[in-house]
Amino acid sequence: MKSCKIFKLLMGCIGIAMFFSCSDDNKDNPKPVAKGSVIITDNSTYGNILTDNKGITLYFFSKDTKGASVCENGCLAAWPTFYDEELTVGSGLSKSDFGTITRADGKKQNTYKGWPLYYYAPSEGIEDPGETKGENVGGVWFVAKPDYSIMIVSAQLVGADGKNYTSDYKEGNEEAVYFVDSEGKTLYAFKNDEKNTNNFTADDFSNNSAWPIYEQASLGAIPSVLSSNDFAVIEVADKKQLTYKGWPLYYFGQDAARGDNKGVSVPSPGVWPIVNSNTVAAPQPTVRPTIMISQNSEHGSIITDAQGRALYLFSSDVDGTSTCTGGCLNAWPVFYTEKVELAQETALSKDDFATITLAGGGKQTTYKGWPLYYFAPNADGKIESAGEVNGDGINGVWYVAKDYDLMIGFGQLVGIDGKNYNSEYEEGEGTTRFFTDANGRTLYAFINDNKDKNNYTADDFGNNSIWPIYNTELLVLPSSINVTDFKVIDVFGRSQLSYKGQPLYYFGSDTKRGHTKGVSVPIPGVWPIVNEDTSN
Repeated sequence: MKSCKIFKLLMGCIGIAMFFSCSDDNKDNPKPVAKGSVIITDNSTYGNILTDNKGITLYFFSKDTKGASVCENGCLAAWPTFYDEELTVGSGLSKSDFGTITRADGKKQNTYKGWPLYYYAPSEGIEDPGETKGENVGGVWFVAKPDYSIMIVSAQLVGADGKNYTSDYKEGNEEAVYFVDSEGKTLYAFKNDEKNTNNFTADDFSNNSAWPIYEQASLGAIPSVLSSNDFAVIEVADKKQLTYKGWPLYYFGQDAARGDNKGVSVPSPGVWPIVNSNTVAAPQPTVRPTIMISQNSEHGSIITDAQGRALYLFSSDVDGTSTCTGGCLNAWPVFYTEKVELAQETALSKDDFATITLAGGGKQTTYKGWPLYYFAPNADGKIESAGEVNGDGINGVWYVAKDYDLMIGFGQLVGIDGKNYNSEYEEGEGTTRFFTDANGRTLYAFINDNKDKNNYTADDFGNNSIWPIYNTELLVLPSSINVTDFKVIDVFGRSQLSYKGQPLYYFGSDTKRGHTKGVSVPIPGVWPIVNEDTSN
């Protein structure tokens, strides 16, 4: 009986010794793990990462650019390979993203999206579950994640010309560090791009096959050495492109295999550089004006499109809507730019431009509320050339666009009583020509004023809100108006503009541009509109 107890005790000690011996061996040289061998684990530092089913972290090696493992010999002591012959995956992972390679030593290794998988084994053995000490070791080892938008690789640059290049695009040998996508395809910048501005891709994407944009709706995971603040997503037509430090990112269409970086020599070295954390920020976009001030020998400073083609205002659009329709548009095509860009040194202000939607659904750009047009002399839609201003003054209602201080409206007079009036202030239909300010607000005279003498405004300006006096610095006028007909008069210390001796006023109840309500107050003709036919 005593011998039996001694035997059992001895066998128990041997078993314990074998347990600890096996445990140590497994930690340094792990055997293939069981089914369900790769899972997504939520790590407090790095978010979702790939681990085995024990929670031990898996890693990518940035030098495995071609999909083969280049971690050999002594490297494997610190970075043991991961392999499961009957690999299965946990929730959120796709089996199709995993593969198996045969290493140079004949052993097998699992891959994820083409990246060979490793453990990390510091001096004390393979990491414990939850540890991620291998992240960024040597700047080439990174925690494996399921959703990298960007990965970092280190490899020789080999151009489409078959030559080796250094990271400064000179012929030579060097392992360059650069960004790739989640599957190891090289990403490039274009030297002619600007901050968050793609200057390469055609509007119809006809050249996209040569340098495909790197489409990403949003930024996924990135290595911990990078900052998400350096990335952004821009819109290119109806697609989204990822940028880094303002540089839009592209593939090279001829990089047929993972690890290829042929684009570095196309069309010459450095035009399409690789991208890494040392990439300097993209330059601010050059302002390319869509609307400009151009100098004309006859008309002075005029408003034109980016090509210098004259733009025009139509007096009939005094209320801010486009009244040029049908055949009119053959001679006066609308001008529209999706984005108003002005030169840095310009007298124009973006605030003066807007967009209206036309009856047919199209869009038109306006300036100070006036819709803008081109002129097509032959009424065939063919716009006059840059430098030509043949449309000014046509029919007395078309004027080359300028930063006018005073403009001319043309429309039906409608009094505050809601009745239509003609130019004689009799009830009736008919369009009348009248002066407005630059923004289309009607100007009036008062029949009881004398030449250059305001007989209406009280000395305390108590009635000025009813008929406010009008004044502006007359620098720019339509070509049909003579500046010498204007004068500035003094009204109890304030300035008022007069035309042919008639002091000019607004009507306080004209709340919108194009209103002419004052023509019937207090009776028709007491406050007439003003135009070139106004008598002295």
